Amino acid sequence: MEATTRACARIVLSAADIDRWPDASDLRMPAAAKCRSRSLTVHFPAMDRAVPICRHLSGIWLEGQGLTDRDIRYTALLVATELATNAIVHTDSTVIVASLRRNRTHLRIQVRDQGRTAKEKHWHKVSGFGRGLGIIASCTREFGTHVDDDGARTIWATVALATD
Repeated sequence: MEATTRACARIVLSAADIDRWPDASDLRMPAAAKCRSRSLTVHFPAMDRAVPICRHLSGIWLEGQGLTDRDIRYTALLVATELATNAIVHTDSTVIVASLRRNRTHLRIQVRDQGRTAKEKHWHKVSGFGRGLGIIASCTREFGTHVDDDGARTIWATVALATD
């Protein structure tokens, strides 16, 4: 695992890191997730097991940001989890990049995949699934998608940092 503390906290997880979780003590509280940087970026392989690790690291970063409001934290972690899961389930991407960035008024959460549509049906495609983007749209301030020229797709959402 690579972790640095620059202007943007950056964590790169390998498949071996994911397989060792949570036994790898160096992954429980990486310095990059605990830093006070205004943004966190986590690169991880497109593996189902990576989603709770990304969620955990995002939660540590939110704590470091002093974001303790339960509703804001819940919404931010829900959005990060749903977007990461969708990238894994609905694309043939090998690497997913999740980013959280804050300013004074909002938190922007985005997940970038390689944009290749999954060819096989995934186990998630059963009754009761498929409502995630609608939930995200209803609990965030803004929500959208950007597709690069190479087909890579970024889905993003913003969460207000003040509760109404």
